[in-house]
Amino acid sequence: MAIIDPRLDGAERAEAKPLWQRLGWMAAIWLGSVAALGAVAIVIRYWLNSPQS
Repeated sequence: MAIIDPRLDGAERAEAKPLWQRLGWMAAIWLGSVAALGAVAIVIRYWLNSPQS
């Protein structure tokens, strides 16, 4: 069983960012991961389709 400091409750609420800002960060991280995955896929596709010498 964890001991929870009751003082953290108010501090966490006071420091909480607005919902739009938290969702914006989540969207930015998601877009970044999708872009990175796309870049890796393009590199692999180029590598597999390159002419063999």
